[in-house]
Amino acid sequence: MKTVLYTIGYEGINQKEFFKYLKHNDISVVADVRHLPLSRKKGFSKTSLSEFLSSKDIDYINYRELGADKKLRDKLKEDGNYETFFKAMAKSVLNHKKQLTEINQMLCDGKNVALMCFEKNFKLCHRMVVAKGVKKINDNGLKIKHLTT
Repeated sequence: MKTVLYTIGYEGINQKEFFKYLKHNDISVVADVRHLPLSRKKGFSKTSLSEFLSSKDIDYINYRELGADKKLRDKLKEDGNYETFFKAMAKSVLNHKKQLTEINQMLCDGKNVALMCFEKNFKLCHRMVVAKGVKKINDNGLKIKHLTT
């Protein structure tokens, strides 16, 4: 059986809808890869999201080190150059092997993990880069599946 690492963005959905995607895919761990785990969207800031997921028997872990720091986010807003942004993120993510290894270990332990960030479109989100970083550690056929909301 091939191991799958999921990714999900919560843009455009509420907590109830978010949970439906998690439940449908039997997610047991949400790995929040936002540098700042705060949200203007009700229910998606670190504390409220953690409490909500806990009430549904889903673990929540914030890996802020795997997020895009302010400097990178500001540069992307300024120039809109995703290619440069993703290259910088790939370098940054690979500097955090401990966190990538932790995520990989959860997968090896049989947990269904979803990397979470805001952006709906995974092609415009750094969680794709994080998923590829985990895949580099686990090169045993790890599949990446983006849950589209």
